[in-house]
Amino acid sequence: MRSLDSRERESRLLTEECHRLANENHRLKTASGAPRAPALPTGEEPPLPPEVLRLMVAGTDDALWFVEAGRRAAESLTTLLAKHGVALHQLHSILDFGCGCGRVIRHLRHLPAELHGCDSNPVAVEWCADNLPFARFAVNALQSPLDYDANSFDLVCALSVFTHLPERLQAHWMSEMRRVLKPGGLLVVSLHGDALRGKLTRAERADYRAGRLVVRGGDLVGTNHCAAFHPPAFVRSDFALGFEVLEHAPEGATGNPPQDAWLLRKV
Repeated sequence: MRSLDSRERESRLLTEECHRLANENHRLKTASGAPRAPALPTGEEPPLPPEVLRLMVAGTDDALWFVEAGRRAAESLTTLLAKHGVALHQLHSILDFGCGCGRVIRHLRHLPAELHGCDSNPVAVEWCADNLPFARFAVNALQSPLDYDANSFDLVCALSVFTHLPERLQAHWMSEMRRVLKPGGLLVVSLHGDALRGKLTRAERADYRAGRLVVRGGDLVGTNHCAAFHPPAFVRSDFALGFEVLEHAPEGATGNPPQDAWLLRKV
């Protein structure tokens, strides 16, 4: 098993490479005056992001997994909402919070809703803006208000996002999710739950059983090396404040196995 120092160096090098690519891509586009990519022809699949982006947002550069896992995530989103009488195609505005390089939102392009995606990774956002013209994309800081008005969205999905945030950012971003959702708006999150208790140390399991959030690698915020584990009791008592829990589906986030899916409604 690699040490934390080794994983931290790897994560930081990958982040530096992504920022270098972002700066170089921006320089080339500025110099050439390149316009935004035209709309995709009907039925045409969006291009795949480069390997370095797939690796950074998914922990693997496997192209088949990237496409299939994104498709499963979109399907599980549709199924979860339908169980509560919500048809995805009837929503007007959707935000993919932590969209990465478009793993899930590419599979929502058929929807009539206004689609938005945001992420703290500037090169991933720039790639999406250049290659996924059916949605609007924005960069967000790791801790600041999102650049959206209050009450903007019918639905926000945050898949495999809160699983990689330290405790100090959990409440902040849940407050932002509530702010940008319309009254009665829906939030779908995927979280590490009981299925991953076996990955915890004895001390971590004791905290988890006591209903406390467990975070390891918290200084590697936003990367796959920061892992947060959410006991269901903690979700209901602390994490989901200001929301009604409509459903907890253990291991229900099929595009992010074996994460739990939670459907919350703003109150």
